[in-house]
Amino acid sequence: MWIALGYPSWGAYAAGELGVSRSTAYRLLDLAAVAEAIEDVVGRQAGPELSHAWDSPLVLPVRAVVEIRGRLAELADLVAEHLAQARADVGGRQLDPGRIGAAVAAAVAELRGRPDVPDAELESAPGPDGYPVEAWRALVARGHGLAQERLITHRELGLLALRVVPGYVAERDAEEVLHVLGEEIGSSAEELLACRRYALTGDARATERF
Repeated sequence: MWIALGYPSWGAYAAGELGVSRSTAYRLLDLAAVAEAIEDVVGRQAGPELSHAWDSPLVLPVRAVVEIRGRLAELADLVAEHLAQARADVGGRQLDPGRIGAAVAAAVAELRGRPDVPDAELESAPGPDGYPVEAWRALVARGHGLAQERLITHRELGLLALRVVPGYVAERDAEEVLHVLGEEIGSSAEELLACRRYALTGDARATERF
């Protein structure tokens, strides 16, 4: 395309036509591909009129796009699962934009928490010297499952915290309310704030301390 327009390279086209660098143009292409995959699923699950209801930097931050590009089929499956669960939670009624955004954010967060490594490669990792291979694989599989369960729990706590204190409320204002909630459920304001950040950004590192 850029050759037909007289540009010697993609970078020159991006600078001349879009006013951005070559690397930024590639990031925009990645973002477009991820957004298109999400919109396709949301459109099928919630109706074409709501296909853009999830669209927010809080749902799909740039860091997330970098981490999940190339895993669009996996993402589409997760978005469909979370939308189906959200619809079940409201008794099959039409989902509102807030629930759609939360479901997509949860799917993105779950995918980012999964290692981008084939199962066969995980299972073939050698164990300590003298440790039976099958026993080691069983332990690794169990540990992987527990780690995923922890991420899911953190995500759910974050979504719960967002129901109590929406994302537009600053953390310093949210802390007091989440302290009360933490006492009720056996958690803490610090943990709930971290889980809330995880739900907002999709970055599991927000909860690494817990």
